[in-house]
Amino acid sequence: MNTIIPEVLPSSIPIPEFVVTSFSYTLYFLHLVLNRVPGGHYVTSYLSKSTHDDPYRTAVEIGLILYGIYYYLSKPQQRKGLQSNRPNLTPAEIDNLIDEWEPEPITDAAETRDFWRLAKIPVVIGSGANNYINFTRDNDKERFENVFNLTSMNFLQLSKKDEVVQVAKQTIKNYGVGACGPAGFYGNQDVHNNLEYNLAKFFNTEGAVLYGQDFCVSPSVIPAFTKRGDVIIADNQVSLSLQNALQLSRSTVYYFEHNDMEHLDAMLTEINESEKRENLPAIPRKFIVTEGIFHNSGDIAPLPDLVRLKLKHKFRLFVDETLSLGVLGKTGRGLTEHFNMDRASSVDITVGSMAVALGSSGGFALGDKVMSNHQHIGSNAYCFSACLPAYTTTAVSKVLEIMDNDNSAVSKLQRLSKLLFDKFNKNEKIKNFFEIISDENSPILHLKLNDQFRSNVFGYTQELLYDTMVQLQKKSVTNKYFEPSEMEEKFLQDIVDDTLKTWNVLITRNIIIAKHETLPIVPSLKICCNSEMTEEELTKACDNIVESMVSLCSTQA
Repeated sequence: MNTIIPEVLPSSIPIPEFVVTSFSYTLYFLHLVLNRVPGGHYVTSYLSKSTHDDPYRTAVEIGLILYGIYYYLSKPQQRKGLQSNRPNLTPAEIDNLIDEWEPEPITDAAETRDFWRLAKIPVVIGSGANNYINFTRDNDKERFENVFNLTSMNFLQLSKKDEVVQVAKQTIKNYGVGACGPAGFYGNQDVHNNLEYNLAKFFNTEGAVLYGQDFCVSPSVIPAFTKRGDVIIADNQVSLSLQNALQLSRSTVYYFEHNDMEHLDAMLTEINESEKRENLPAIPRKFIVTEGIFHNSGDIAPLPDLVRLKLKHKFRLFVDETLSLGVLGKTGRGLTEHFNMDRASSVDITVGSMAVALGSSGGFALGDKVMSNHQHIGSNAYCFSACLPAYTTTAVSKVLEIMDNDNSAVSKLQRLSKLLFDKFNKNEKIKNFFEIISDENSPILHLKLNDQFRSNVFGYTQELLYDTMVQLQKKSVTNKYFEPSEMEEKFLQDIVDDTLKTWNVLITRNIIIAKHETLPIVPSLKICCNSEMTEEELTKACDNIVESMVSLCSTQA
């Protein structure tokens, strides 16, 4: 035994005697065992050399091996012990437990504080496409007739034209009311392909892809082109649809201050410099994401600056033009026409809706042929959702034909949009309480309480709301709630109700579901116009709205 010790433990290293003895015995028995195993002499040779060079390391390795063997052998005993602790139930007792079990509800019941919201939702009686409508609220407890409607986003009203209605009727006779299948499984028909061609031609792109629901376009298109490691920088006031898309993208997402091009430029520079420092093995895809007309404010993205920055920093540009296609530009071709730019060379991917200005249903994506073809196999909503009914596609094709031949509806809408903006922007009484956050070219006017009035009446500022909601998000609170903001929404609803009951004019709040939003949004009033209104009707309605706003705000001041 003593002859082994000097071979494996060099005398030059000071080691306690008990360590030397224990280690020597361990090695001795390992030598005996391994020498009887085929190939074991290789292991003993390694142990001898490694122990001579670094005995402490060898001791740690042997200890870990022994612990691993012990842990592996002890697991069956642990499982056996767990099995023995389980109750021994009879089949009858198991059946009784199953009968008594009640699953958790799939959705939470509406909370008491949300009841007032449900009670204020209008339910239209008959056609909602007209400017004067009949509707009920609060389970038919309230009934209103011949109300001037300033909430519809069917901006051009072209789908009401007789030639469009006749095309839709004829399509139903020829094609039925829907194939009830995805595009790749008998859902697409010739009229769907025709509309994709018409959309691409009208908006000057190489290709277009149809989707059954406009809300699902962005959450399907963006994830189709992004993966982990890619980079997206988005405006911090994008809509809920785009917020969902960014969550599904799997990419690293940054936000720049709303329409602040200096901040965007600085962030793009920092992202590119960080990428160079990290020396990534593969270049990530990089996108700038914004909207044409913003859902939550009604203002317009500065496209020329965005294009300049995307070219400077080598990013791609994704624009959601749900509210701007059919609205902006001399002929309604959207944000690019508004700024006299070519869509094909300035915007990489455009998404839009056919349920707004085009007056039908569904949505679409515009881009080059490669982008379009990829969506046919890589976009979830395209591959797995049912196609649009044929009559909705032929109606849109007819609307595009009308717009191509006659832009009078677009021109009138733009005149009314500026009239709507001016009626509130030039009113000094309004400025004491509200500020307009929309662009003059937007047919949707957003008015939010100014900071001073909000602070005096409801005791909070926009910055406090942002900070509170961000903290709730960090804590993963699923039912986000901020009492002062709730009180402000109720106050805005009082203005909506007073306008309705006093003047028979319907406006609305910007509907916000706080627990769904990932970006804090300040409550606002929302007023819409369309090309079927007259200037006299709109002017009178605006004057009435102003009276209600000033009257109720004055009582709170």
